[in-house]
Amino acid sequence: MKMKKIDIAEYLSEALHLRDRQVVDFLEERAVVEPVKKRDQIFVIGKRPEYVALAVDGVFRAFYVNEDDMEVTDCLVGTPGESLMPGFDLDAPAPATMEALTKGAVFKIRLADFRQLMRMSPAVGSIYQDMIQRAGQYHLEKGRVISSYMAEKKYRWFLETHGDLDNRIPDKYIASYLHMSPVTLSQIKKHLREAEGAEA
Repeated sequence: MKMKKIDIAEYLSEALHLRDRQVVDFLEERAVVEPVKKRDQIFVIGKRPEYVALAVDGVFRAFYVNEDDMEVTDCLVGTPGESLMPGFDLDAPAPATMEALTKGAVFKIRLADFRQLMRMSPAVGSIYQDMIQRAGQYHLEKGRVISSYMAEKKYRWFLETHGDLDNRIPDKYIASYLHMSPVTLSQIKKHLREAEGAEA
């Protein structure tokens, strides 16, 4: 389903701060915004992406299956305008599967059209490079937290960085993201609730 042109223009302005008329016209003609259902897969691990995708609405996760046949949530996205790309290299097979955890919508543009747009607009190229840089910093920070923090401190970090997602998705995905068991996460949340109650 393609959004009305004004909807795409508003999305570009509000989520990406893109207001260049030539860019907006190009994207209104070439891009689409598609609704997604819970558990819809945007990209599948091992398959080459055919388009660039950004979040419009909803919550998404990138995950892979480890050697113990367990799903590991590598990334959580819940902010409009954030990249849903499973990896940095647009020409490489997806290193993870990206799926919707809630119903929502995705902004999509074919890779060939996206590359044409980057050649046409330095602003778009700058936005893309900024997304890559922020994604790299995100994974470095997450890696530091996962490797050096105890379980409760990991969850407190999650609340600071992804607090708006805490009650929007099942705890099992948050636990997977933080590399802990759902039971451990449940115990931490119970402990924090009790501590807050004691302070009240």
